[in-house]
Amino acid sequence: MNKIHLRIGGAKDNQLVIESVDIAPYHLELFCDSSGNVFITDLNSEQGTFVNNRRLNGFQLLKRGDRVRFGQNYTFSWEEFIPAQSNNSTEVRKERKVETEHVNVPPKKQVSASNSPSVNNMQLYVIYACIIFLVILLSLYL
Repeated sequence: MNKIHLRIGGAKDNQLVIESVDIAPYHLELFCDSSGNVFITDLNSEQGTFVNNRRLNGFQLLKRGDRVRFGQNYTFSWEEFIPAQSNNSTEVRKERKVETEHVNVPPKKQVSASNSPSVNNMQLYVIYACIIFLVILLSLYL
């Protein structure tokens, strides 16, 4: 099973963006390790994250059937984001939704450009250039 890391909140750099006054910019994280264990962490949000109607402090291992709620009205179907084993291959369910009790808010999927190879290479070039510059300065003063 593949590892999954999903951050949810109102900020544009989250993997799942929910624009609402009762959702913190970085509200919660969901992590699935290679063994299929799913952990949820509240990121010190004011409105809180609840698992089975109990406020989450720190992180918790989720079990199938656990009900996750955050903000005031958002029920999160977390199991839809976890890879499912089928026919010896890993697939991620395509339907992803966040349900609300009062208002339907469609999630926005944001893709981060920081994982692109050209961005990573550019960062390495800048780091190497800084190191070379510092070495030249040190050799001039010594």
